[in-house]
Amino acid sequence: MQDFKQGFDEGRACFRTMVNQELTITLIDDENNLEVSANCRDISETGVALEISHPVDVGTLIKIHLDCDDQISVPLMHCRGKVQRCEVESDELYLLAVEILDCK
Repeated sequence: MQDFKQGFDEGRACFRTMVNQELTITLIDDENNLEVSANCRDISETGVALEISHPVDVGTLIKIHLDCDDQISVPLMHCRGKVQRCEVESDELYLLAVEILDCK
């Protein structure tokens, strides 16, 4: 069996599907919920990578809203997730590693 290294500590052991899909997420907060646009970069059974224009704290709960799309094999309609990592990609682009908690 071959050991595949990705260059960083990765928690997702599942196969990833590369996508480029706009979607809406809601950042869940005790005080208010903020709805923002994001781009789905890749998805697996247990997680998703999202590009967003501002940083998000690790541990933040989010709701993912995406109508059914042929491009994504794992449905993301009304999923809840938790931000596991937030990395700076460029001046106005951040990559969120999100663990999928559940989907309706």
